[in-house]
Amino acid sequence: MDLSGSNQFVQFYRVADKPLECLVYSRSYHCLAGPSQERLLDMVAVLLLGLCAAVSAYSDDWDIFTYTQEWPVAVCVKGKEEHHTCGIPPGVQGWGIHGLWPTKTGTEGPTSCGSQPFNEHAITPLLPHLKILWPNMYSDTSTTSFWEHEWSKHGTCASSLNATSTEFRYFSKALDLYARFNGQTMLGNQGIVPSTTATYDIKATEAALKKELGVNALVQCAYDHNTRRQIVYEIEICLNKNFEPVDCYPDEGNNSGKRSHHHHKYTSHPQSSCPEKEGFYYPPIDGQYSDPNAQL
Repeated sequence: MDLSGSNQFVQFYRVADKPLECLVYSRSYHCLAGPSQERLLDMVAVLLLGLCAAVSAYSDDWDIFTYTQEWPVAVCVKGKEEHHTCGIPPGVQGWGIHGLWPTKTGTEGPTSCGSQPFNEHAITPLLPHLKILWPNMYSDTSTTSFWEHEWSKHGTCASSLNATSTEFRYFSKALDLYARFNGQTMLGNQGIVPSTTATYDIKATEAALKKELGVNALVQCAYDHNTRRQIVYEIEICLNKNFEPVDCYPDEGNNSGKRSHHHHKYTSHPQSSCPEKEGFYYPPIDGQYSDPNAQL
């Protein structure tokens, strides 16, 4: 019985000695039954839905990972807008991991692929590193709530790959990747460093990341209503299933087809949330960047 398609017929031949065809959806079914078969449908339903749940829990319907890091200052800017109490934990001195997201070409999913519950005890050995490199900065939520969210939404979709097949392996791999793809190190190598006054150009910043990675990555910004400035928020790095960098989007103007064999998160360069004209800020974690309205 093949349940790989999203909608398909499955035929059972030993139900009341007559064929029984069922159209199976990802979470539901519809069976074409005669009167003598109706009493058996409940048992069939339990079987079908159980098999569907098992298939969805181990979905391999994705091509790449999106490895996303976030700048703590911007996390708090966005958190306050969402009415969270935000504080950068002691010891956090650089970019934090936002997530390691299985991604199907041209989409932002899949998400929430299974029912494997988050078990905080499974990652106990990783806690010292998680608290620094993957911190929860919303102090009005539990310490583990961020990790639980990321595991339930994204980690469960990565279970089909051996390197990320368990909760411990998933979080451990994300931590390992940080050493290779540290946002602060990559930007710093190209002269882009936190500053209370400097502004940076989005195209130059993405070009700088390409020099470090060899592929196209994406930078996103957040608007700070208090200072009326855009500040850097996220870096998205795309990785194949061997955890090697691949383009998040094809080169602009490249019609040669040379990169057509690559999987991309985006089919073209997406619209960044960073401004193209006035530049964005990259404020230090332990400092304050100047308020342009302070003299008003």
